[in-house]
Amino acid sequence: MPSPILSRLSLFLACAFIAGCSRPLPAPPVGKVAPIPAGAEVTEQLPGKYGAMLVTSMPGDIATLNPLISEDQSSSSAIGRFLESLTTLDPENGEIIPRLAKSWEISPDGLNYTFHLREGVCWSDGEPFTADDVVFTWQSIYAKELDPATGQPVIDSETGKPKLRFATRPAYFHLIEGQEVSVAKVDDLTVRFTLPQLYAPFLLFGGGQDILPKHVLAPFVEDGTLLDQWSINTAINNPGQLVGLGAFLLESYRPGERMVFRRNPNYWRVDSAGQRLPYIERIVTSIVGDSAASNIAFARGLTDVESIQPDNVTWITRAADKFDFTIHDLGPSSSTSFVWFNLRNGSDADGKPFVAPHKLRWFQDIRFRQAVSYGVNREGIVQGVFGGRASPLHGYVSVKNAKWHNADTRRYAFDPTKARALLAEAGFTLHDGRLQDAEGHPVEFDLMTNNNNNLRTEMATVFAENMASLGIRVQLQFIDFNTLIRRTSESFNYEASLLGLGGGAPDPYASKDILMSGGRLHLWNPQQTEPATPWEARIDELMRSIGREFDETKRKAAFDEVQAIMAEQQPLIFLVTGNEYVGIRNRWQTVVPTPLGGITWNLDALWAELN
Repeated sequence: MPSPILSRLSLFLACAFIAGCSRPLPAPPVGKVAPIPAGAEVTEQLPGKYGAMLVTSMPGDIATLNPLISEDQSSSSAIGRFLESLTTLDPENGEIIPRLAKSWEISPDGLNYTFHLREGVCWSDGEPFTADDVVFTWQSIYAKELDPATGQPVIDSETGKPKLRFATRPAYFHLIEGQEVSVAKVDDLTVRFTLPQLYAPFLLFGGGQDILPKHVLAPFVEDGTLLDQWSINTAINNPGQLVGLGAFLLESYRPGERMVFRRNPNYWRVDSAGQRLPYIERIVTSIVGDSAASNIAFARGLTDVESIQPDNVTWITRAADKFDFTIHDLGPSSSTSFVWFNLRNGSDADGKPFVAPHKLRWFQDIRFRQAVSYGVNREGIVQGVFGGRASPLHGYVSVKNAKWHNADTRRYAFDPTKARALLAEAGFTLHDGRLQDAEGHPVEFDLMTNNNNNLRTEMATVFAENMASLGIRVQLQFIDFNTLIRRTSESFNYEASLLGLGGGAPDPYASKDILMSGGRLHLWNPQQTEPATPWEARIDELMRSIGREFDETKRKAAFDEVQAIMAEQQPLIFLVTGNEYVGIRNRWQTVVPTPLGGITWNLDALWAELN
């Protein structure tokens, strides 16, 4: 018998296809419909038909629709429906290509970027998009905190620099070595960025910044409430305020239930016949508890497109003929999975060490980490957990990201004999099948992972079994994701963890917050004031060079060395990367799977015959 949650999900999604099952979806007022822009981008696809509705599901609710503070995948995906950036990525090869900017020039010294905007583009409410919006967006990011008594910027006592009024995530990423980028309007369709120093990935990170509408949000910069705008309350009560340049607009939102997007009548892309995109009239997205529920909904024919977990492919495929869908195998995904140990020295506020001193000595010993890596049966995980739909992972970058993947790093094939030799070299001995250190402590540790991801809990179980064969006892802790993140990034009250990264970053410098010692996501020992080890200092040096170097060959060589150091030192013990599967109902046309964009990269050009 299906669970009550799935029953409600089935009822809702079925209603999405049946007119009159519920009251008609509301249509918020739309501003004036502007003419097709003179600078409209023309797609290569043959013309399609208007009016179809796309039904999807989303594992997890949004937290905000404000791009300045969004840090979760659900929020970012929703924001990407209605906002746009100056540049984007080619879904085939990952190269930077035009979006709202039709072209750009970079000065010979690499410090000035001049973007030329598309002519005639309008916001969803009909107001023109200009360089003023680009300048406004960046000035909002860099807005200073002012002393109310003097009106002068407040200086941070630690950095000696003005405090930002909005301590936003983009501001964190857009400070180049702690310095701001200067942005100036040249004319209505031209904007120039001046960098404080060389920054190779600016076209990606700077050009990829979501642009905000000045005419809507400027008052909230003045009164200091910008970060409070475009919140959950906005989505519920005033979705019309969410003015954008994307293909779709938020029509309605019910927390924990659904989001409905409708087509933007002022979108700036057209098909080869000059028809304005998108073709889809509405996207109805049900909010579900996890990916398992989302996969079940697709298998029952209740949704149109879905990312399929590798372990669900076999049984979902059985319904393909009945519900007329195809599952596309896109090969190894960019996602990674790994185990790491808490290498943080020191104590908490009560004087208790973050990690027991004898365990910290184990974790800090490269021989121990390498032994654990040799002791992991990755092929066993591939077959037993993923049903063969995965590949062993030995390094920081998945083979999916062929441009930056280093195939020549050290590998750790399953070799218990080599693992035991390394442990013996490090002073560990076996006593009645249990491993002990030189001081007689039994080798055991807690390993936590999030309880709502069945693939991770199964991988953790296999890992514990592998370690038991070496005489190491692993106590598994399956906890909720938010608690896990607090323990790994705030309290540091843990010994080991199993998680993963989405991966697929189109530029290696995107990983600086993970790989550099001072990064807040430097999982094994975050936010170091100085590198704790020589090898971490070397990675810092290499990552800084990657950020400043424009020569692709030199950047690749530096990132190859970063990957080699990671493989040698094993601060992250990589496990496997699952294959990527996406299902879509066969009624949808213009479906073109790509290596980097999946099958919905051209969502604005998808169309289907009306039911």
